[in-house]
Amino acid sequence: MTFLSGAYLILLIPLGFALWRWPLPPGWRRGLRIALFVLVILALCRPALLLPRRGGTLMVVVDRSASMPAESLARSEEILKGVNAARRSGDQLGVISFGARAAVEQPPGDAVPGELVAEVNGDRSNLADALETALTLVPKDGSGRILILSDGRWTDQDPSLAAARAAVSAVPLDYRLLERSAFGDVAVESLDVPDEVAPGEGFLVSAWLVSPISQDAVVELRQGGRVIAAGQRRLAAGRTRVSFRDRAPQSGVRGYSITVKPTSTYDSTGNDSTGNDSTLDPVPENNRAGFLVGVRGPRPIGVISRDTLLVDALRAGGMDVTLLAPHEFQGGLEELAGFSAVVLDNIPASDLGEGALVNLAFWIREGGGGLMMTGGQTSFGPGGYFRSPLEEVLPVSMELRQEHRKMALAMAVALDRSGSMAADVGGGRTKMDLANLATVETLNLLTPIDELSVIAVDSSPHIVIPLAPVSNLGGAQQTILQIDSMGGGIFVYEALHAAVEQLLKSNAGTRHVILFADAADAENPAQYKELLEKASQAAITVSVVGLGTPQDVDAELLRDVAARGGGRAFFTQSPEALPRLFAQDTFVVSRSAFVDEPTALRTTVALTSLTGRRFGQPPPLAGYNLTYLQPGAQLLAVTEDDYEAPAAAAWQAGLGRTVVFTGDVAGGGEIASWDEYGSFLTSLARYAAGTAAGLPQEMMVTQELDRGRLRVRLHLDPERETEPFAVLPRLQVLRGEPGETPERHEVAVVWTDPDTLTAEIELRGEEVAVARLDVEGVGTAELLPVRLPYGPELAPTAQGAGQLALERLARASGGRQRLDVADVWREFPRRPRRIELTPWLLGLALLVFLAEILERRTALISSRGGLRLRMPQFSLPKGLFERSQRPARTAPRDVLAEELGLQEVSPDEIAQQQEQGGQQGGDVLAAMNAARKRATRRTDR
Repeated sequence: MTFLSGAYLILLIPLGFALWRWPLPPGWRRGLRIALFVLVILALCRPALLLPRRGGTLMVVVDRSASMPAESLARSEEILKGVNAARRSGDQLGVISFGARAAVEQPPGDAVPGELVAEVNGDRSNLADALETALTLVPKDGSGRILILSDGRWTDQDPSLAAARAAVSAVPLDYRLLERSAFGDVAVESLDVPDEVAPGEGFLVSAWLVSPISQDAVVELRQGGRVIAAGQRRLAAGRTRVSFRDRAPQSGVRGYSITVKPTSTYDSTGNDSTGNDSTLDPVPENNRAGFLVGVRGPRPIGVISRDTLLVDALRAGGMDVTLLAPHEFQGGLEELAGFSAVVLDNIPASDLGEGALVNLAFWIREGGGGLMMTGGQTSFGPGGYFRSPLEEVLPVSMELRQEHRKMALAMAVALDRSGSMAADVGGGRTKMDLANLATVETLNLLTPIDELSVIAVDSSPHIVIPLAPVSNLGGAQQTILQIDSMGGGIFVYEALHAAVEQLLKSNAGTRHVILFADAADAENPAQYKELLEKASQAAITVSVVGLGTPQDVDAELLRDVAARGGGRAFFTQSPEALPRLFAQDTFVVSRSAFVDEPTALRTTVALTSLTGRRFGQPPPLAGYNLTYLQPGAQLLAVTEDDYEAPAAAAWQAGLGRTVVFTGDVAGGGEIASWDEYGSFLTSLARYAAGTAAGLPQEMMVTQELDRGRLRVRLHLDPERETEPFAVLPRLQVLRGEPGETPERHEVAVVWTDPDTLTAEIELRGEEVAVARLDVEGVGTAELLPVRLPYGPELAPTAQGAGQLALERLARASGGRQRLDVADVWREFPRRPRRIELTPWLLGLALLVFLAEILERRTALISSRGGLRLRMPQFSLPKGLFERSQRPARTAPRDVLAEELGLQEVSPDEIAQQQEQGGQQGGDVLAAMNAARKRATRRTDR
């Protein structure tokens, strides 16, 4: 036995003194009282027994990286259930999952492990971090083990140091192997390509392919979406090298991919089994590898346009231009990094897509890119850029203002509130919530002279807001936002009929319906053709916003509704785009966002300052988009009509530049014959492209990929006499995967030797990274974008390599492989287990205390004959009997005797009676005093 808080034993000294100074009650109560005090003091000392037993803390480390089998998560959770079922009382179980980072799913304890849900980023395997985390959670004063559920692959630091620390801490590492089969894995093992080439230079692309058996395969090289070369090759068992040639036509960045496609599959013995779908390549993700090649020289300007008029003008001005059709522009970081600026020439936002708009705005603001936008009927507000991701980087705004409206607008919005609109879209919002927000956006665009009606439609129409002037719709926003999905499907005819019926009450110059419907759940069109013909006769137009794709089952019906209604049809799979599409349609029908009359304009001093040259008086524009200058933007040219609107404007948007020309370049008019027109447009484009101050010759920047990391080095002149900078350079990194919103990071640059500074960036999967090194007071080095061929987790490995790696870790720490993971509890060493007695002592003290109370009240123990009920006894106050013998002095004796009927006796008789009474009273008093003393002893504490 041991005492964990033995210092409390000193309380026995004052306890002994108290017993000596104040004697306790006699008999059983004395022993019970002493036992109570002793038990309390012992409980304070926390006595404990040390008993040997097996057990301790088991930390289970679960690999959740991309290299694991598809079913590994479910198998890991089943293993955890089995381990928990074999756990005995007192044992503790903790769970850690890992990918690029480790996360504690469950700290050590008695809880039953649940599902593995922590976010760990499976693009990498950081087993070392997971082991270090597990070791910190194993109690220092107890025994522990770590069970690894993994395929034995890691892409970060080697976990050998963590295994050595586990060995020093006497924490064995056991493992259970869970892996994909490496047999049959055909893969692109590595690439040998130049990082950078000169314009027009031919270069060689070499790829090393691996195959487990000798077989035929089709090898294909693509640049963008175009096949450059393809052919069938015989792959040897092992490694095979294939090579291709290509030529870079102009400066920029070119993205390539190499794909290997086996023409046959094989069974587990290596025999050809063509056509057997169950024996496909176990890791198909590494059959394709992507890479980027940079082409030296000034980066071109990318012009997205449907004609060549602007491109010809820019090329005539000496600019390097790449023409792209809207469908050819993907808007990825690697594509944007190949341009110095992007020009949107009267292109609607819907042609670019939400992802390209997000990336373009991010590249301008965070990456220092440039943008030029020209006007037209499908640009600015009518083109859907109001409330788009690109709006915040433009130097002009696109709201509708009442003073510039020529006629009132009456609009009816019919909203689909069918069951499909209750679907969650993230952030705690549903499709219905975003449709409501889009309607509120339309309301906010309207002016007080306009009118609005809102109708919620399922199998029948429900008038949420009857047609009324906007000036009378106070509180309408809250009413719209409270529209809920109610089930069923949208009845198209009912929706159109109710909307048209509302608009027939208006005398506004423009009357328009926006029908919002699920493109896969629009029902009951009924006689919609006849209804739309009558609406057209009443000058009521109809546009459709379909949630879905143009290929959905009801998309053709919705397109026909828009065509017959004289409006537009929009389709989107992104509910977040609804507010922008509603606003775009409102701009078009308001007929005040594009001025289609010849308009004179004049240039400003800011244009001369921006371009460095003075332009003559330009001819009138054929038409322009009505916009408003943002605060802080530079007005380069202004219209000379009543609006005095910006014809050209520019500003700094974050790290980048944007410039707009609101005129329609291809719209013709007198300005098209202006001899300075090409120079004017070229000057605007040059401003958007900008110029970067590069680093001096005594500085050189290099970058390389190594095991999933991008390493950027700044090399300084070894013969320099002073440091060229006062503060360390900063590395800005833009990174993002296809289809995801890019991110911006600042990475620390550190000295690695007297002449070199280095920064490292960890890349994920197909992520593209664009780095920019800023040296304060010196210049900036913009590096070419880079990407991994594929995720490092998917690199091919030899069969059995994972098990050998885990076996090495287990041997180093004293662990072993666990086929039956439940047996791991039996491997814990026998160690003294501390069992604290404090709860038992406190319980016993409580029983003694209750027994002492029982003895004090009933004398149950001391009576030895069982429970005796005693009548309460009372004692007379001392002297009461003597006082009763004194004659009263409040009245004469003869009066009292007469009133009481007493007879007078002689003095001798009185003396005799007093003598007898005194003797009797003394006997009674003695008996009462004895009873009092017994009661006092019984209740004495």
